Order: sequence, then C-alpha cells, then structure tokens
Amino acid sequence: MIASRWTRVAGPALAVALLIAGAVGEPDAGGSVRCFVSYGGLLSLSCGDPGLEARIKAHALTPDEAKAIGCPPVLWEDDHDLAALEREAQQQVSTGDPPTYPLRAPGQAVATRVNQAWDRIERWLGAHASATLRRLEFGTGPQDLARWEATRGRRLPDDLYASYLRHNGADGNLGSGFQLPMSYGLLGLYDIDQVNSGRCLPLVLWGDREGADPEHGKWHGSLLAVGSDSRGRNLFVEPRTGRVGEASRRERLAYDGPMGWPSYVAMLEALAGALEPGGALRRWYPVVTVGCELRWAEHPAPLRPGCAGGPRPSPSPTG
Repeated sequence: MIASRWTRVAGPALAVALLIAGAVGEPDAGGSVRCFVSYGGLLSLSCGDPGLEARIKAHALTPDEAKAIGCPPVLWEDDHDLAALEREAQQQVSTGDPPTYPLRAPGQAVATRVNQAWDRIERWLGAHASATLRRLEFGTGPQDLARWEATRGRRLPDDLYASYLRHNGADGNLGSGFQLPMSYGLLGLYDIDQVNSGRCLPLVLWGDREGADPEHGKWHGSLLAVGSDSRGRNLFVEPRTGRVGEASRRERLAYDGPMGWPSYVAMLEALAGALEPGGALRRWYPVVTVGCELRWAEHPAPLRPGCAGGPRPSPSPTG
C-alpha cells in the first residue's frame, strides 16, 4: 500500500544521493538532489543531469533484491501515475469496514517478566523522576499490534510485544521522554517503520548487493529499532535471536557494545536493577534533572528532592 501522504526527507536524502553519484562514476553530481519518500518507497530524484539520474536508478537494487535484505523496494515516481496511486490508497482506506486481525498473546512467563520489570521501573520513576514517568506512552492495543505484524509479515519477539502492550515508547523527539544510556530515546511501534525506511534507503539506492547481514554486517531490514539518538545511532532487536544490539551510520552492527543485551527483557530487568539501588547500568548512573527527568551520567549523584509524583497507570495486557 502506498501511503497517502508524502514525507519530504531533505538532509539525509541529499547526502545519500551524492554518495551514490560517486559510486556510479560521478564524484560531483553538479546539481541538487531531492527525495520525496513514503513508507512504500516512492522516490523522486533530480540531479540536474538526466544521464546521471538514469545511472543511479540502474545501479539501485531491484524490488526483489531489496526484499531479499528485508527492505521496502524503491518505486520511482517517474514510473508511476501519482494521482492513480493516491486514488488507490484513498479507496483502500475508505472502502468497507476496517479489517480485523487475529490476536495473539505473548508467552506468559516472558510477559510476566516484562511487566514486573516495568512495575519496578515505574515505581522508581514515580518516587524520583515523575516527569519521565508521565512522558511514557500508554500501551499499544492488541489489535494494533496484530495489524502491524500482519501487514508487514513480521513477528515481534514476545518480550518486545509484551513491552509494547505496556508502553508504546515515549513522547518527545526520538522518544526522548524516556532515555536509556547512550542517550537512546524509547521508540514506539511505528517508529520501527520510520527507522527502517531511513536505513534501508541508502542500501537500496547504493545498490548494496552484499553486506546486509543482521548477524555481523550492515543494517538489515528485518531488524527492529527500539531506541534512537540524535546522532543517527539505533538500539535494535534482532528478531530471530531476540538479542539487543547497536547500529551506527559508519560502523558494523554490534551486539557486544555498551548496550548489547541477550534479550529485550534482560535489558529492562537490568534497567530496573540499576535504578532501585542507584547503581550503574553498565557504566552509567541514573541522575535526575531539575525538570525531574531521568538521565544517565558517568558518575553517581544524589537524587533530587521534590521530584516524586503520583503513579501513572499502565493498562494491563488483554491478549
């Protein structure tokens, strides 16, 4: 399905296209590049040189090659009737009753661990950093999770699924309302799509037919972004193993870095275990800002008085 609203990606798209120009034999594109991207991959490219544009398009991954690395294919705007695609999208949205999807429940033992970890985290936030507690989003509904999995043909690991039932990320830019160490903001369910599109686009345009590997290599479209910072780094879950790893723009994927964990629930439990005694999570200590928000520092600091607040209810998972 092509989204009915187009999102302009200016800065990152410009850098990516200029790099691609060099890769196809044109170090200096000699013009501007503009990308208009939707989740479905519709893209418009203007380099001021039709020959260069044609070479970039020819060098990009085909739809089948993009799908092989878990990425949405690029659909070139020049090759499609934009008005017809808009009409089709509107018809899909407005025709008939909205579809329903079969619900599932995460494994009980895993769900219990996730909810117990969040109980501990919320209690600490309520007592010491109430502003951060209030910025946690309420959970995603089971039908929304079922729709996401069905329409994308993907299955979330049970611990991540249970966590989204509890909290759908946090508000603020890049989920900054709730920060993990390394300044990773807590992302919501649909942020997975946004991050994946942004990371997949360079791979598809670059024509990267080798190297996309969720185990050791570059970003792979199957990865599930759960955290993001302002410098282009992401905290992600690898769905086949459930491991948590880190991705940056210029380095290979890392599962043994500062925020690598054997599972998402293990990360939540370690977070709760650091908050309660004020100890270190790896090498970062919880601190509280003057605005009563949780942050992390390399050295411990006394907790700030006056930052307690009422509990924020968290709806219980319903299936």
